[in-house]
Amino acid sequence: MPFPEHIERIFEAFGIRAETKAALFDVFISMGDEVLEVFGDIAESVADPTMLQPEDCATIRRRLVERYLIRNHPKWIEGKPTPSFYRPRLLEGRAAGVAIPLGEVPANAAGILDRQPIPDGIVVQGRNAHFGGRSETISFDVIPAVLEDAIALGQALGRQHTLPGSAGATSGTTDARQQIALLWEIQPNVYKPLGERNREIAKVYRRHRNWHVITLLAAIEWLRAKSFRVFILRGEALPATHEVDIAKPVTPAIIAMHDRTVESVTRALGLPLLPATPDDEELLASSNVMNTALAKHVAAFGAANAIWRID
Repeated sequence: MPFPEHIERIFEAFGIRAETKAALFDVFISMGDEVLEVFGDIAESVADPTMLQPEDCATIRRRLVERYLIRNHPKWIEGKPTPSFYRPRLLEGRAAGVAIPLGEVPANAAGILDRQPIPDGIVVQGRNAHFGGRSETISFDVIPAVLEDAIALGQALGRQHTLPGSAGATSGTTDARQQIALLWEIQPNVYKPLGERNREIAKVYRRHRNWHVITLLAAIEWLRAKSFRVFILRGEALPATHEVDIAKPVTPAIIAMHDRTVESVTRALGLPLLPATPDDEELLASSNVMNTALAKHVAAFGAANAIWRID
């Protein structure tokens, strides 16, 4: 297990089990050095650290979210960038990505939402900040203006795959050399409150339930302002791109909501959605924006039914 040598010595002194170290390493490469600090606190709080199990690592993320947001949320409100929460796995926890505040929710969101609630927060962009640590990722989150609300969302049950503190995000990958971007998911960070599930975030969730519109709008506008050629995954390609667990399939409802969000936002912006052309397919294939699963799908069936181009 490639922990730093001095950390390995501490584990040996505490008698930490191999399977617990393996679980801890997985958390460590995703979230960095503070994982070890929190685990040290856990080890010192139990009578016999040799009995710590992999599941004892499950509380680490929750503790780190609160630390992270208390430290960084005020900086985002001031417009200052910070390190990201999640780290690129290639760097094995040694370095973070970056979280860049972009300011208030876009003013034209009000016209798209048509008297529906507009989240009371700011848009924060993550670069190389996606859970799972793939390189060249970019994400757009709406973070509540109130710190306590951000912490509540960050600790709620859900996928929690981008910056903690948001209800959900639009994510993708970029190829800066070729100035192209592929937006491949509009995914919730938290599960919608239902019964007792996430009951504690019900009020803040209601105010932020239009996160999908806001984050996609922010992503498209920012990328176009930076002269990126923007591509968006079509709903029917979501299973081929993201379905890694057959027990948790991408449902028809998810596919329909994805397409509906993309179509409503681009229509409001006056941007046509066009099927990717053979030239687009060649451009995408020569870049790093598609993951392996999507690249195989496009190679087998073509890009036209899998990816939209925004003109």
